[in-house]
Amino acid sequence: MKIKEVIITAFKLLGRSDIADLLSDGGTLDDEQTLQLNTLLYCLNAVEDELARHYFPVVTSETIGGSDGKFYFTDFICQPVRVLSVKSGGREIDYKVTLHYIQTDSTVSRIVVEYEYAPSKRDIDGDCVYDGFVVSETLEACGALAEFCMINGEAEAGEAWENKYRSEINRARSKLYTLTVPERRWV
Repeated sequence: MKIKEVIITAFKLLGRSDIADLLSDGGTLDDEQTLQLNTLLYCLNAVEDELARHYFPVVTSETIGGSDGKFYFTDFICQPVRVLSVKSGGREIDYKVTLHYIQTDSTVSRIVVEYEYAPSKRDIDGDCVYDGFVVSETLEACGALAEFCMINGEAEAGEAWENKYRSEINRARSKLYTLTVPERRWV
């Protein structure tokens, strides 16, 4: 899923087809439209961060090198939010997470870390953190519009979009956690 697609969907939902059409066709935006675009992009980045930290964690695995058993978070490709596992030589090892690094036995020089991360800021031509399967384009657009309306002083519209956003989150979470009970069979 592309950031641009979510932004276009959001502008269409907002009733700003003029901006959506210009973005779709590769047209030139005026100053007011550019300001609206930049504000909505800011909001979309905030929504992806919220979704990743609180509702739909994004997970990656990475091999990191270090010395004295210290593996600094600044060396990670993504910004870790929660460490899930640490392995060395294919086996899980003991570790301690500190403010700036992961501490292991001082003899360990390379580890494989699986962790949840906070997405980096994306621009309009970038990819979304999510692929659109569970977290849909509409979910992200509704969240961005809730923020966008609040920033622009439209509290009622912001609240309405926030309700739609929360509803979309619940719907998406139900996709992940569906309980199936086998039907009864009578003999």
